[in-house]
Amino acid sequence: MSKGHKLMLGVGAALIVGMLLVAAFSLGVYVGEHGWTWQGVSLAGPQPRPRPGAAPPPPPNLPGLGQPDLVGRVRGIEEGRLSLATPDGPRVVETTGQTRVRTVEGGERSLDALQPGDLVAVFGHRSDGGQTLVADVVVLLPRR
Repeated sequence: MSKGHKLMLGVGAALIVGMLLVAAFSLGVYVGEHGWTWQGVSLAGPQPRPRPGAAPPPPPNLPGLGQPDLVGRVRGIEEGRLSLATPDGPRVVETTGQTRVRTVEGGERSLDALQPGDLVAVFGHRSDGGQTLVADVVVLLPRR
């Protein structure tokens, strides 16, 4: 092989290695921001990036209920469990026969009225030594 071929082969190999390094770095940044699963990308929808050192915005304070224990978008409802997408990642909330669903205006709804994508605030109590949030009231928040 001539010297020119060896030089071209070396330059080509260096370019390929460089492209692989850029791809690996980009993948690492993406996974660091969004997680490994496709659900990690859109769990809470697009959120504004907080300024460094800024405190997160407080959850809504609803009259008569105080601060909610959890705020998020409904991902699914199944047999006594409400799956939510929150800014902190997915959360599961237990529901009981006593769980009430209300609107911000104070109207009553049934648990079946909740649909995936609805924004809700959950007020409840902890059980199982603080491991499980059991919903007492779920407030259906208005869509933005």
